Amino acid sequence: MRYIWLAMMTLSVALMAFTDPGGIITAMTDGAETSLMTCASLMAVYCVWMGFINIIKDCGVVEKLSRAGSPLIKKLFGKGARGAADDISLNISANLLGVGNAATPPAISAVKKMDGGDGKLTRGMAMLFVVNACGLQIVPATVVGLRAAAGSAAPASVILPCLAVSLATTAAGIILVSLFYKEK
Repeated sequence: MRYIWLAMMTLSVALMAFTDPGGIITAMTDGAETSLMTCASLMAVYCVWMGFINIIKDCGVVEKLSRAGSPLIKKLFGKGARGAADDISLNISANLLGVGNAATPPAISAVKKMDGGDGKLTRGMAMLFVVNACGLQIVPATVVGLRAAAGSAAPASVILPCLAVSLATTAAGIILVSLFYKEK
């Protein structure tokens, strides 16, 4: 991957040297400034949602969600999810809030707990991967944050389309894993 990035950067700088030699430094500094501003905006969004997730975790809401969703978690993720139910609940909660980066650590923890020790993919692991990849979210916080940072007039206008698409892809993913993944 680093070679692809190196090739793209080299090609971009070479083309810019021929078309606008004086603009290379300006373009690089403008790009760096824009990326830092976007990172700062996203960092603020993530801080709010990560704080919210930590609060619900500390208040015991995750355990309650885990108990309430236990039948669904067992049905979707199988018997191996019993020890990983809290991590799966936290992962799904973070995804529903649209903060996929916050969902990664509990997903890794859940996969480790669902691993039978042989390093082979289980149905529960496959289902967790697919549910995460489908990106089911009620509030697409990252997208709304990016749109707000870019100066959108209505940054939250994507909530309903994102919800519809993520519901459809998650349902399709669950059906496909259920149909085609058979444990041996």
